[in-house]
Amino acid sequence: MKKVVNLVFNDFTNDNRVLKMSRSLQNNGYEVTVLATNFKKNLPREEKIEGFTVKRINVGGFRFLPLNLFLFWLAIIKNSRNANIIHANDLYALPPAYVIKKFFNRDVKIVYDCHEHETEGDIYIGKPIISFFAKLFERKMIYDADAVLTVSKSIAEDYVKIYNIEEPILVLNSPLIEGVEKKNLFREELNIPDDKEIFLFQGKNLPGRGLDDLIEVFKRLEDINKDIVLVLLVYGEGLEEIKESIKGSKNIYWHEKVSVLEYMDYVSSADWGIYLMENICKNHDYALPNKVFDYLMAGLPIVISDLKEVSRVVQENRIGYTVNAKNREKVVNLLKDFDKDTKKQFLTDIKEASKKFSWEEQEKVLLKIYDSL
Repeated sequence: MKKVVNLVFNDFTNDNRVLKMSRSLQNNGYEVTVLATNFKKNLPREEKIEGFTVKRINVGGFRFLPLNLFLFWLAIIKNSRNANIIHANDLYALPPAYVIKKFFNRDVKIVYDCHEHETEGDIYIGKPIISFFAKLFERKMIYDADAVLTVSKSIAEDYVKIYNIEEPILVLNSPLIEGVEKKNLFREELNIPDDKEIFLFQGKNLPGRGLDDLIEVFKRLEDINKDIVLVLLVYGEGLEEIKESIKGSKNIYWHEKVSVLEYMDYVSSADWGIYLMENICKNHDYALPNKVFDYLMAGLPIVISDLKEVSRVVQENRIGYTVNAKNREKVVNLLKDFDKDTKKQFLTDIKEASKKFSWEEQEKVLLKIYDSL
């Protein structure tokens, strides 16, 4: 049985992609260990999740990225030399895999999984020195990867242009279609009336995600369209400010973060998915976020920004609307007449698209890659 070490530079509490891949590999004859960080000291240092092992590494007593990364990398290099395959999720996880292959285990295979356009993200805006070194590291190490995966066609094509490599293989961030059943948790837990259409924004609060604009849009819609409401299922920093900004709103509801294992039950409790991501960097324009497929698998039509990749998927598959996210007036005009019948035109196409983009289909691609290593 081949040993797979799955590296992820987070605490592995809300990473659906890593969960799905680890579960798929474990269920198909691989021995999988996820090595994650341990920023939150209340999490188990080691546990079993759906058959695979999760180990969390001490990365220091406070958040200082250079130190955290060094301790993470050092622990991996010391303890993962005997792996058959190292799966590096994101650029942060690639250096220890590279060092192990170069200096300790020439036979190890590296799968480099680009969850986004790794060196073109919003974290590099206004940080030219950090951006330079990120690109330098990726250029140095990507040629030692035995397989490169990514999440959108535009990112894959750009990697070919930048590095002159074989086109990365697409493994989309989509959930399992099997087992996703319609729930009603938001109405039950937040006392939302049955006659209201629920729009869901879920994800991490980060710059460029369009959350401020979305909140302002629904504040304006409160007196324009009483048939729709917004639920925020948000985690990350600045949550108290968000909660304060929606105080007194009759059509905006807050829900605390839920576990990765019950997450899709909550997504399926909405009626629409909405995501007004801003075009602040190439990574946003090329992104194809997992929330798009989460909404799709839960049977939700989508209102999405008119960015290159997400708008292509929504328009080609006829699963919702695209809109200029920074033009609040256009978003309000789009939503002002929505009611319970608006989504009916999309339901047949959503059902077909959900089969096409399901994790069941992505798993076949993943296993083919692994079986070839």
